[in-house]
Amino acid sequence: MPGLKVHKDEAKPLPKQISSIIRMKIEQGEYRPGKKLKTIRQYANEFSVSPVTVIKALDILEEETLIERVPVKGVFVSRQASSAKKALTACFAFPEKEIIPSPGHRENWSLNFELFSGLFTGARRNGINLQLTYFEDDPSPELLAKQTSALKKFDFVIFTGGQLGRLQQAAARQQPTFGIASQFAPVIPGVIRVDYDRTQAMDELLTYLRKTGCRSAVAVASNIDGGRGRLFAEKAAAAGVSTPGGGLWRFDRRDPGRVAKMKARLLAGKVEFIFADHTDFVPDIYEAAFDAGLMPGRDFIVTGIASGGTFEGLFPRPTYLRIPRADMGEAIMTAAAEHFKTKKTADIAVPKFEVQIVEGKNFPR
Repeated sequence: MPGLKVHKDEAKPLPKQISSIIRMKIEQGEYRPGKKLKTIRQYANEFSVSPVTVIKALDILEEETLIERVPVKGVFVSRQASSAKKALTACFAFPEKEIIPSPGHRENWSLNFELFSGLFTGARRNGINLQLTYFEDDPSPELLAKQTSALKKFDFVIFTGGQLGRLQQAAARQQPTFGIASQFAPVIPGVIRVDYDRTQAMDELLTYLRKTGCRSAVAVASNIDGGRGRLFAEKAAAAGVSTPGGGLWRFDRRDPGRVAKMKARLLAGKVEFIFADHTDFVPDIYEAAFDAGLMPGRDFIVTGIASGGTFEGLFPRPTYLRIPRADMGEAIMTAAAEHFKTKKTADIAVPKFEVQIVEGKNFPR
């Protein structure tokens, strides 16, 4: 392995530096079990150290049962080294335009932070080397082939949402591939989907709606989505709750006049329960309410399914169903480590996570 050398100005003793280099070559397969190693003199010349230093390094490796000294014949990599633990390598693949959300999307920032926290925690606990790698989106067939080949050096790959969909498909055909699900990401064959239990989340939301005793409810969604919002409105109506305007209020998140439009909606008819399908709307709802002389938590209840980062600084704090994004990231690392440790041939599975309700401050009505 070219480029590896000892540093005599480091605090780490030279024998330990040399043993680490040889150990790395054994673990990465360059020095295979049964291979005869260089002589003490050859290593002394290679590292520019004394033969005594090399002998001390070999002593360390012998104690670890990674090498065997055979009289007259020399030093060999131990047959037991075939079971030596090799650090797994994982790749978090992303298109540059998506890993850093636009400044206005605070919830995406919060979800990403929690996901990365979970991934790095899981990597540290399971001894996995995690690398974040940028891949160009919408590649040509030639570039896609190069991207797919570049992933071969990793033991497993992690994607989020529908990002890099074609690369996800290609990766899933050659190695374990995890996908952090999002509301509108398609299911890609072969990709291990990591998600929270969306049915359980909606049931929890309806249970909370009934608990509050609110008699009317709507969902606030953007013009381009509203899947959860539409489902909530349908379930609320089926439960006998009034759903003004069909129970789905749509707004364009890019519309600078959206707050004024929300204010008009709030003043047009009394609504007691609001579910923000896209939680970036929650601060807008608060602003519209205060402009209308209303107070969230007193005049109506606001809810969402989120990490909670969107709600920092809002008072009274809204009730939300917390997505355990950090737990999901950590579970990916643990599942992968267990898979490679046991060398199971069965598919890797990550169970769906349950959301937990975090109740905000609601004033007596």
